[in-house]
Amino acid sequence: MKRLLSIFIDHRLLKNFGCYSNRWRHSIDHVPAGCWTIRNKMDHSAATQSNQFTLCRNHNVTFDTHRRWDPVPVKSRKGSKSSKAAKGTHDPSARDRIEFTLMNYNILAQDLLDSHAQLYSEHDPQALPWEERCKRLTAEIERIDPDVLCVQELQENHIEAFCSRLKQDYGMLYKKRTGGDKTDGCALFYRRDLFDLVNHHKVEFYQPKVNKLNRENVAIIAKLSLKANPRAKLVVSTTHLLYNPNRQDIRLAQVQVLLAELDRFAYCGKLPNGIPQYDPVILCGDFNLQPFTAPYELLSKGYLRYDRLESRSLKASNQRRGYVEKIGKFFLPPALGITDKCQHNALKDREKDHHGQIPPSHMTKLHHSNHNEVKSVPNDAESSNGNSPAKETDVRSEFSSGSLCHRFVFNSAYRHHGPDAEEQRQATTFQDEWITVDYLFYTPYRSVAECNRTLPNWNLELLQTYTLPTVQQCCWEIGCIPNKAYGSDHFALAGRFMLTIPKEEL
Repeated sequence: MKRLLSIFIDHRLLKNFGCYSNRWRHSIDHVPAGCWTIRNKMDHSAATQSNQFTLCRNHNVTFDTHRRWDPVPVKSRKGSKSSKAAKGTHDPSARDRIEFTLMNYNILAQDLLDSHAQLYSEHDPQALPWEERCKRLTAEIERIDPDVLCVQELQENHIEAFCSRLKQDYGMLYKKRTGGDKTDGCALFYRRDLFDLVNHHKVEFYQPKVNKLNRENVAIIAKLSLKANPRAKLVVSTTHLLYNPNRQDIRLAQVQVLLAELDRFAYCGKLPNGIPQYDPVILCGDFNLQPFTAPYELLSKGYLRYDRLESRSLKASNQRRGYVEKIGKFFLPPALGITDKCQHNALKDREKDHHGQIPPSHMTKLHHSNHNEVKSVPNDAESSNGNSPAKETDVRSEFSSGSLCHRFVFNSAYRHHGPDAEEQRQATTFQDEWITVDYLFYTPYRSVAECNRTLPNWNLELLQTYTLPTVQQCCWEIGCIPNKAYGSDHFALAGRFMLTIPKEEL
C-alpha cells in the first residue's frame, strides 16, 4: 500500500506543506516519491530514515547540518590569472590583494513576528522569543565571522542587545524605515580594524507625489577603504524592498533609484571612450522578488524593456487573458531626475564639478528627510504632460524610452535555477512555498567595456559561498523557520571575496 501511495502522490504537490505537515506526518507513515528511495517493507533501514526525518523536523540539528562553505570552481571565477597570483606566486606584475567575508541576513524583527503571529502558529513557541532568537542569530554570525555584515529588519530598540553579542569591533550604520509606525530597518556593520568609512548615504525610497515611490522602504550605501591601503575602495549597499507580491512595479522603481544612488557613489572616472568606471560594488539584501522577474533581469543583465509589460505585475503580456493594462513608456516622472540609464541627470558634469569626489546627495532631485529644502515633484500625471514638442522628445529619449539599463556588471554569488532544475533549486525563505528573495550581487569588473578577465579590470573575485539549503531539504529536513537551529524566517547569505588593490597612478 505504501508503494502505491508513493507512486500516486507526487512530491511536487506537497512542496508547499513543508511548514504545515506536522499533523500530516504523524498520521501517515509513508514517504512521498522523490524524497527518499522506496524500500521494501521488511527493510528496517527505512524506519531509521523516518526517525531521522522526525528528528530533523524536531530541529535537533544545528545550522552546520545544512550550511557549509563551498569553494567557487576556478573555471567559474572568471579570473584564473588573478587567482593564481593571489595564492602567493612571485609574479612581479601581480598587485596586492586582500580576502574578506561579507554576510547578509534578514533577522526578522520581533514586532513583525508578533504582529503576524498567525504565520508562526505551527512553529515551536519556544523558538520565537527575541532573547532565544538573538542567541542563534549571533551564533551563526560568529561562525561566519564576517568583515562586513548587512542586516535587514533590525528593530531599533534591539540594536543595543544585538550589538552587544557581536564579537568583532564593528562600526555601524543604521536606517529605520520611514513612517512613524515603523520600528525596524537596515544596518551595515564593518570591521573598524580593517576598513575606514569614506562616505555613506541612507537612501529613502519614499518620494512625495510619486505613486510608484510611496512606500517606506530604505537602503544604506557605504564607501569603505582599506586601512592598510586607502587606494582600495569598496562600495557596499544593503536594502529591504517592498513586500507586496502584487506590486512588482514599485520594486522596479526602488531598484532604479538605488542603482542611480550606487552610480553616484561608486563612480570613479571615465575611460578614453567615455564609458564610466566604478569602484567594486556589493549589493545585497531582501529584495522580495524572485529570480527571472523584471527587476532581477535589470540587475543581472543590465537591461530591461518595460513598456510592454503588465502595469503592476510586470509580467509579459498574455493576450489569451484578454485586455491587460500595460505599463507604457512613462515610468518614473522626469522631475525626479533619474534617467532610464539609472543615473542622476543633475550629475552630468560630475567629472568637472566633483572630480575624485562623491557628489553630495542634495545635488540630486530626490527628496530626503535630512534635507532642509523640501523638493517638490509634480504628480505623476502632471509631469508627463505640458512640455513643448521639442522638449518632450528630449525628455522621452532620456526618461521615457520604454527600457531601463545601467552600467554595472553584476554577478550573483548564488546560482539561480529555473523550474526545469527543481531538485537543484535553493531557497532563502518561505512565502506560501520555499522561494528565493534574498540576493548577494557583486561587480567583478570596473566597467562594461573591460570584461576581459585581465588586470587592471578585475576588481572583485568570489572565492567561496555559504551554501543555501535546497527546496527539498527545507521541506523534509529543516521545516518551519525560525526554529531551534535557525533564528530567523530567512536564511543568511555570505561570500568570501578577494579585493584587488588598484595600481597607484603615476
